[in-house]
Amino acid sequence: MEPKQLNFSDFIDDFHKYIVVEKPILLQLFEQFIDINELISLDWHLNYNKRLGRNHNNSLTSIVSTLILQKLLSIPGPSLLVTFLSYSTELRDFCGLKSVPDPSFYSRFKQDYCDDIENFFHKIVDITEPICQEIAQALEKELGFNSAQLYIMDTTGIECYVKENNPKFFNALVKKLQHLNKDKPKEDIYKMAYNQMPKSASADPNVKLQYINGTFCYAHKAVVVSNALGVIRHLDLCDYQPDTNNTNLNSPEEAKLTWDGKLLIPTMDNFFNRHPDFNIWALTADSGFDHVPNYKYLFENRRILPVIALNPRNTKQNFGNPGFNEYGIPTCPKDPSLPMKWDGTCKGKNRALRNKFICPKTTKLPGGKYICSCENKCTTSNCGRMFYIYPKNNYRVNTPIPRGTELWDKIADCRHIIEQVISRLKLPLQLGSIKARNRRTIKADLFMAGAAHLIIVLLAYRMGAIDKIRSVKSIA
Repeated sequence: MEPKQLNFSDFIDDFHKYIVVEKPILLQLFEQFIDINELISLDWHLNYNKRLGRNHNNSLTSIVSTLILQKLLSIPGPSLLVTFLSYSTELRDFCGLKSVPDPSFYSRFKQDYCDDIENFFHKIVDITEPICQEIAQALEKELGFNSAQLYIMDTTGIECYVKENNPKFFNALVKKLQHLNKDKPKEDIYKMAYNQMPKSASADPNVKLQYINGTFCYAHKAVVVSNALGVIRHLDLCDYQPDTNNTNLNSPEEAKLTWDGKLLIPTMDNFFNRHPDFNIWALTADSGFDHVPNYKYLFENRRILPVIALNPRNTKQNFGNPGFNEYGIPTCPKDPSLPMKWDGTCKGKNRALRNKFICPKTTKLPGGKYICSCENKCTTSNCGRMFYIYPKNNYRVNTPIPRGTELWDKIADCRHIIEQVISRLKLPLQLGSIKARNRRTIKADLFMAGAAHLIIVLLAYRMGAIDKIRSVKSIA
């Protein structure tokens, strides 16, 4: 049997069948589940309409839609966004564009409406909070705590488009020092290079020298706060800019640890100013936030349990008392290698909160009775040694949840979630590829990336795919 000859009409039919796609699935999902207009506040509409003094070519909803799609489709800059819009009828129709703006329009838009974009992000935070609570309640029995009320904090840097961020700038300084100090090891050369680098960029003094992910860079510092579900709850481009010009910091790690600890209190104040009704049970952070005032602020002012990793640089001057180990846990009077067991908290009427510790060889029986099996007791009581610690005396040493306990470790194990959140902001949402140096432009990009992240949460929930609330890349 002779094979059938392929004619041109058959080829065209197959081409349209397999190659031509009617509309991208992401746009179909948005049309079905998301209305960008309902997420934009009336105040922003009024600001947008009155600023120009005449009708705009494109509505505010259209422009915001293009910026959200830019983040979700991982388009790095406005120039490429304009190219996509120019060639894609589907994108223009979805956004409702009458004409394609030029790249400079987007730069002006971000600077003019930076504060409105920040308010836009916080509005979506409020919208997604009930979703987080609903998901957390379903997981609470499995996890043992409400993951929507466990918050995680960390800092990151948004690199700016300045000459000091060019690797050639640092390498030229290293080569010069190597030529002048041939007898010194490489490590000393790099320390000298760090000390000689300008502490801020020449184009903008607010762009500070920072140490992020093991590298030097000139960046704006930002704080990211998420819950244990991996959903962003707060973003802050730090207006607090410490003066590093007159400080004696031997390494970039010291600079990071010195200033990170001072960002927690202003960040949480900003958060509660925006969301006064949110409930936070505990907050965990890395050792960069191991700053004594942070513990008291969280527990006394905000009624939040602090779970903060110890900074070894601060440990020597605060711990080392007889009868305590490096975590601040009391130890057996006769064997310092045996930490006592945490037995919960106590708080009587008109009395301060106390942490109760019992002998490591004591067993608590049903009904509340204690039996100590130690053969060489340090007390005549059959219950064994009991010890009480008052966190109020030193919240860093005597944390409300004692360090090293099962609950402490379970909460501290959630710190990796914030790293994943920051990674999503930097990579699929393109916060790490910004070619800008203007502070308001960068701030607008930060909050627009956060808004895009939360819109995916809203989309996943409404389409019945709760397990996809963090899947920015796969959904987009």
